[in-house]
Amino acid sequence: MAEVLRGNLAQLSLLDILKMLSAGNRSGRLDIHQGAKSGEIYLQYGNLVHAVSGTHLGEQVVYTLMGWLEGDFSFTPDVEAPEQSISVSTEQILLEAARQADQWRDIKEVLSSTDTVFNISASGSTNTVSLKPIEWQVLAQINGERSVIEIADLLDLHEFDVAKIIYGLTTAGLLYEVTDSKNAFREIVDESFFEQLLVNFTEVIGPIGPIIVEDEIKLLGEDRGAFPQSKAAELVERVSLEISDSAKRAQFQKQMVAVLRG
Repeated sequence: MAEVLRGNLAQLSLLDILKMLSAGNRSGRLDIHQGAKSGEIYLQYGNLVHAVSGTHLGEQVVYTLMGWLEGDFSFTPDVEAPEQSISVSTEQILLEAARQADQWRDIKEVLSSTDTVFNISASGSTNTVSLKPIEWQVLAQINGERSVIEIADLLDLHEFDVAKIIYGLTTAGLLYEVTDSKNAFREIVDESFFEQLLVNFTEVIGPIGPIIVEDEIKLLGEDRGAFPQSKAAELVERVSLEISDSAKRAQFQKQMVAVLRG
C-alpha cells in the first residue's frame, strides 16, 4: 500500500500542499480536518477533479479550505474521485487560491476563526453606509450569538464569502466581535426602534406598512412588546423585501442601519 503523507496546516499551507501534489502529477485524496470540520480534495495526475466539504462541492470548497490556517491533513495516493465536481483548470484554481490566501491573511486580522461571533456596533458614522443585497442577508443573521460558520450554513454560502463580508462590515465600523456570547442576555429592542421602522417603512410602502411589520414579527415567532435585539436586523431585512423598487429598498435599508446602531 502506498505511503500516506501527513502533516499540519500550521506548518505547511494547503496552497503549498496542492502546488506540490500538482507539480508531482500525483493522484489520490487529500483529507483536511479542523476540529469537527472536514474536507476532501481529489487529484488525478496532478489535476484537481473533485472537492467536497459538508454539502458543498467543487472549486469553491478548495477556496474555503484555504481559510483553514490550522488543522491536520493527510494524502492517500491512488484513491479515485467518486465524481468530478471541478470544471476549471488546476492552474486557474491555484492562481485564485493564491489571491484568496492573501485576502484570508487580511481577514484573519479581524476574524480569528470562522467560529467567531459578531454583533452590530452602536458606534461610528452611518453617512456612507450602503449595503449590497448579499451583505444585508449576512447582516440580518448577525445577532451576537451565531458564528461565521453558522451564518454561512444558514444562508448556504461558502465560509470565505461570509468571512469577507463580515470583515468588510467590521472594518467599516458596523460590527464588533462578541467575546462572551454564551453569557449574553436576551436584550429587548426599545420602542423607538419600532417607531422609526414604521415611519421609514410606511413612507415607502404606504399605510399597509404596519400590517406587514406585525405579520413579520409573528412569522419570526416574537411579540412586539418583547422583541429581541438579536432579531432586529433580520426583521428589517424581511420587511425590506416587500419594497419592489430597488433604489427605495436600498435607501430604507440605509436608514435602518442607523436605527439598528442606535
